[in-house]
Amino acid sequence: MSPIAVNQPNHHVVDVAALKASVRASDRPPLPQWPDAVSPDYMYKFKYQHPLPVHGQGVGLKIPQDVDARSIALEIVARLSDAWSQGDADAFTNLFLEHGVWRDRAVFTWDYRTFNWHSAISKASKDLLPRTQVSEVKLIDPSPSVERPYADLSFLQVHLGFTTGLVGATALMTLVLTSQGYKIWTLNTVIDSLHGHPEIPERDGHMTGPHSWEAQRAIDTDFEGMDPEVLIIGGGQNGLMTAARLKALGVSSLIIERNARIGDNWRGRYEALSLHLPHWADHFAYMPYPKHWPTYCPAAKLGDWFEWYVSALELHVWTSSSVTSASQDDSGLWTITINRGGKASRTFRPKQLIMATSLAGVPYSPTIPGRNAFKGTVRHSTEHDSSREWVGKKVLVVGTSSSGFDTAFDFARRGIDVTILQRSPTYIMSLTNSVPRLLGMYEPKDGKRPDLEVADRIAYGLPLGPMEEMGRRLAVELEELDYELLQKMEERGFKTWRGQRRTMTQTLGFTKNGGFYFDAGACEQIINGNIKVEQGHIDHFTKDKVVLNGGREQEYDLVVLATGFSNTIDSVRATLGDEVADRFKPIWGMDEEGELNSAWRDTGVPNLWLMVGTLQAARYHSKSVALRIKARLEGLEPQPYIA
Repeated sequence: MSPIAVNQPNHHVVDVAALKASVRASDRPPLPQWPDAVSPDYMYKFKYQHPLPVHGQGVGLKIPQDVDARSIALEIVARLSDAWSQGDADAFTNLFLEHGVWRDRAVFTWDYRTFNWHSAISKASKDLLPRTQVSEVKLIDPSPSVERPYADLSFLQVHLGFTTGLVGATALMTLVLTSQGYKIWTLNTVIDSLHGHPEIPERDGHMTGPHSWEAQRAIDTDFEGMDPEVLIIGGGQNGLMTAARLKALGVSSLIIERNARIGDNWRGRYEALSLHLPHWADHFAYMPYPKHWPTYCPAAKLGDWFEWYVSALELHVWTSSSVTSASQDDSGLWTITINRGGKASRTFRPKQLIMATSLAGVPYSPTIPGRNAFKGTVRHSTEHDSSREWVGKKVLVVGTSSSGFDTAFDFARRGIDVTILQRSPTYIMSLTNSVPRLLGMYEPKDGKRPDLEVADRIAYGLPLGPMEEMGRRLAVELEELDYELLQKMEERGFKTWRGQRRTMTQTLGFTKNGGFYFDAGACEQIINGNIKVEQGHIDHFTKDKVVLNGGREQEYDLVVLATGFSNTIDSVRATLGDEVADRFKPIWGMDEEGELNSAWRDTGVPNLWLMVGTLQAARYHSKSVALRIKARLEGLEPQPYIA
């Protein structure tokens, strides 16, 4: 799930109040308001909520249509450069709104940190500016622009480049017009390169050695008599793209993958699966998809792409392999034993270890009385591959997140009698209205793709506090636009909601990793009655019945448990053992200042990193993690800022 962006090229200026008024004028009944599926504060400790700096409500003023955005940006950048170069924390802090936000990704803090409002910005800058020598602060492409996402909100968006004594960096800055002039609303500073350690150039490629390309690949991948500097557990998108980033920096790595082939984590899913969002934001590091790639990529095709990626970038992978033991000494050094394909074991002593096994944990199947006595079939959605063999049968799908919808849709499209069982409300959005607003900055225009680095800088440029407020507005907007869809779903007995904290999918993507569905066709099947809806949960099984709560007895030949996954820590525990897992910090969920607890940052275990997330997140975060690992291996990394 991508973040809420501050620039949405396809997102026309929207007056939410006017939208609401039009709804009232049409006398449409309001959508039901069901109890929240999860508490607003579930896995969410962030505490710096503040209203958007909208026009005429104490802070923000409307930016004139004829404003010279570049001149204003140059003036603020000059003052920012002076404050940074002189280590003037007061001058830096005073550039911000009182409730402005500075987010840093491994430039000043060597961590992912967010400093909310003047007091936190002042404290952090007084600590960090004296140790960070900043120079060459300048505007970079694209040019400064005025963004007007809503009729009552306008700001300048400014892209910056600068250097410190250790790194090259970029930043995205937003400026709001106030009665005291332009002030920084948000500033997001991000590591981009490491001085003295650029990405390695292309090798010549002429085969002048004693071995063929294939033979040399096998020799290099064997790591005979040597250790990889970094051992990566898991060959999904996070493991592969992190390995590619490390290789580009001259760091050797080996990926350990339990499946027989790279990409089997996608090939092994149900055959009808395609990605739920367009591929525009999902290009791989160094290897974007070719033109004419399917907008919604089939999962099996994506699995093949993973395999091609390994070959094209010459990454080192051991398939059908697993960790059999893992330990760490008092100095933080790892000893990892790997069973390679069931044929031999090797013990490695890597300097860094990366867990990249799963977005979540292990498949979760609830314990339901009588399951073993039930004569029908009960399976988790990860075990479901196709509806073909169930034609003429009755099926119950338990769960209403994406997997539940996809599975039910697979049965419905073959005319199979299928019911979906909903326990709590689910956030639903149409692709028609949501995609332009969530991914518009990545969409190709006139056959030309946007610059991915620029699109990423925008998409990941807004700190959590403002992002939450924007997400809440977007949820209202989408609810109005999707009203007819949602109302028809409600009429069929399906319960909808606006998501955790009423921010659509945004907060759910940071906490529950579920509870939502981008409508890829299943909603129509519910509306036309091809997928029936039941509310509640399975109380127990009998030999030939599924008994729902309230004593409702029903007959099904197959029950698919689309009940999700456990916490990611269970994957860590199963792979590295209890001793390592017990030292892990919480993984998903937001901390008080607005950062995920340990994804892509300090896990609580020295020299152990956790790479998780979508294809888009893997491409984006693998860069900063690889640069931090390179700096650590070279002895250049400062102590992360922990105050």
